[in-house]
Amino acid sequence: MQIRSHREASLIFACYAAFLSLGHTLLCKTIKSATIENYLRTAANYVRDARRRLLDMNNSNSNIITWQDPRIDMTTGRTDDRIASVISEVKRWENIPNRKEPLTVDMIHYQSLQCNKNTPHSEAAVMYDWEVFGIYAGNRLSEWAQYDGKDIVENIDGTAKAFTISDFKFFGENRRHVSFHDALQRPHLVHTIDVTWRFQKNGNNGEKKTFVRAFGHPTLCAVSALLRIAERWNALGLPKEHPLAAYATDGTANGETKLIRESNINAALRNAASNVYGVKGDDLDRFTSHSIRVGACVALHAANISALNIQHALRWKSDAFLIYLRNLPCQAQRTARAVVEFNPHCLNLMPGAPAA
Repeated sequence: MQIRSHREASLIFACYAAFLSLGHTLLCKTIKSATIENYLRTAANYVRDARRRLLDMNNSNSNIITWQDPRIDMTTGRTDDRIASVISEVKRWENIPNRKEPLTVDMIHYQSLQCNKNTPHSEAAVMYDWEVFGIYAGNRLSEWAQYDGKDIVENIDGTAKAFTISDFKFFGENRRHVSFHDALQRPHLVHTIDVTWRFQKNGNNGEKKTFVRAFGHPTLCAVSALLRIAERWNALGLPKEHPLAAYATDGTANGETKLIRESNINAALRNAASNVYGVKGDDLDRFTSHSIRVGACVALHAANISALNIQHALRWKSDAFLIYLRNLPCQAQRTARAVVEFNPHCLNLMPGAPAA
């Protein structure tokens, strides 16, 4: 790739900074902002020395600009804004107290592999279903599971705070209502499911969200996961007011029924993080029950969903969700695409516009 200007060189370094922030380092792990700056400094020195030697070989000193520090904006004398913005974002993430890592699609796929079709009501199967639903809904712990060492968390009216079967409503094509019986007997008829949050932290009680079937993507389909959750409730013979996040000790309808608790969630997520990403030691502590809500936020952000729509979809009344946003591979890819597609001779910078 031929670098035609100092500004293009600075942009390449900004992409490199984003690349490093995602953990693409010598040890294949995330690093601090100061370490990223050290990487950039070393790379910049290498580039400057290589360019200087090239000029010496050609006995030329006419293009002095080629061996200036690519990190520096020559119009201001300061670090290029694009590089500075990446470093600033990493510093912001470092300074978030007790930050949690997100549940990811790769972790959900790993969880699905832990399921055995002969034990559809096992802890692994239950965790898989609620992870799929959670990556769409961004559920808080108390909205679906229980804390360790405590009884069932209740709302002010004495009902379980976690979802119960009455919180699910099933609909077919064109929003035609499907009865609970038909939904279980003919699940292919169900196209959407409405879920009700009876009581919420934000005070917006009784809020409903609609989840649609992901045709062609059964592993990550919220409707399929919710149908399995409903089928499990029926197979285990649980009372109508019983929390839905429950599993059988032997994985079958004959086993002892237990509730999913915080420790079950943490163990499943940390096992997935360890096996999928090689996370070890204290870093595993960043994967907790809250990782599901963080994961939903990050997933929507990765899809370039607007801040307002993220706030609405995941039931935030404030902008607190902004602390969960961070550098993502897709963002680095967008930056790289901007570099590749940039045409300095094009008057109209809209994608696909012809060059002047």
